[in-house]
Amino acid sequence: MEDELIQIWQSSSDQERIKFEKSRLMIELESSLTRLHKWWKYLELVEGVSILICIPVFAFYVYFVPFILSKIASALTVIWLIYVIVRIVRIKKYKPSAFTESYLDYLHKTRKYLKVQMYLLKSSLYWYILPGIFFIFLFLVGAWEKPETHNVIILTAVLAICIGVITYYINKRRVRKEFEPRLKKIDELIAVMEE
Repeated sequence: MEDELIQIWQSSSDQERIKFEKSRLMIELESSLTRLHKWWKYLELVEGVSILICIPVFAFYVYFVPFILSKIASALTVIWLIYVIVRIVRIKKYKPSAFTESYLDYLHKTRKYLKVQMYLLKSSLYWYILPGIFFIFLFLVGAWEKPETHNVIILTAVLAICIGVITYYINKRRVRKEFEPRLKKIDELIAVMEE
């Protein structure tokens, strides 16, 4: 069986071999992208569920927390959480459909989709991490009036900063390890397809 396949391969024209090679590269790329798309769906799910839990909690705080600064922070947090989920979900419009396009169109659209996701992760410090830390600090400063809460406030602030730093470096690593190699592979494949 293996010898027959080798004979078929050797007797096929160069054009057929190139088509086979392109198909193999597309299958490898699609497999690699499937894992990344699953991770992105998981991210959307986790963020969506977290936000759906946090919005009612902070809306509750707006009305029932006695500190004015904490009320303002809670209201701003609700608005920011809505912004975060809209920003994450809005990326879906860039997701390519594999079934209705040529290989080249699919590759171009996939490259754009990955670049948008990568930009979202790269810029998360400004639209996700820093605003979140700022609203937590604002909320905590509002509760600073009660001396018995000082240790909890300091611990919460330190924890928020640590989570922000960890999130920043995880996003940076994911861009470097997951997105950049796939974009490089897509660019190479586009170059092969356009030849």
